[in-house]
Amino acid sequence: MHRSGRPFPAIRARESRPELFDETLAVRLDEARATRLQERLSRKGGETAMRTCLEAFCSDFPASKDAVARALCRIAREGGKVLNDLADPDIGALDRAAQRARFQAHLISGLVRFSELADGSWYAPIEPDCDVLPLIGDHFAARYADMDFAIHDRKRGSALLHGVGHPWRLVEGFIFGTESEAVGGKAGEAPFSEREILIRSGWIRYFDAVAIAQRKNEKLQRGHMPKKYWPLLTELNSGTSPESLD
Repeated sequence: MHRSGRPFPAIRARESRPELFDETLAVRLDEARATRLQERLSRKGGETAMRTCLEAFCSDFPASKDAVARALCRIAREGGKVLNDLADPDIGALDRAAQRARFQAHLISGLVRFSELADGSWYAPIEPDCDVLPLIGDHFAARYADMDFAIHDRKRGSALLHGVGHPWRLVEGFIFGTESEAVGGKAGEAPFSEREILIRSGWIRYFDAVAIAQRKNEKLQRGHMPKKYWPLLTELNSGTSPESLD
């Protein structure tokens, strides 16, 4: 319940489909107002609490958006200490959602594989369960400060873009590639640099040289790296089937 006593409205993404008896109210994005609200909440709740709320908001749990909204109302009244009240169903749901997104962001950070493009920039596709781009931007911008790169969330059509000397930013409706045939790739992809093509060719020769067919253990492979991530890993997608690796 809202502090006024009225039921708290459900929070839904713009692209979600309403239920049969839902009454939809579209909320116009107001960047200036949102910034002022975030600043007030940060002063009241602290940066750690706000980071936890962001992580929960980025999770793929269906009820996480509602839990975050209700938790923020409590933070506005009581401060960041409310996130310790795990007996509250909303706070408990928020904590679980935040842990889920935090784990995904950590996992994806180790799975990002950049490929050099012909123009000297770098591109990496990902398909995470959670919307992790807002959570990994600072990490990659600091680690690769001297690179122009894009990390493309193909599941959501968004991307994290970084240019040398500029802060990273998020863009929606990101489209990668051209309609021309890429060298060593598929139609719709941007061409790789010559160095990238040589590196990928080297991976193929390396795998062919070290793979031992008699010791193939796909179950062990899946235990170390879930199979759903294999297609986006450069070392497992350079012309050699993952199943052929030892």
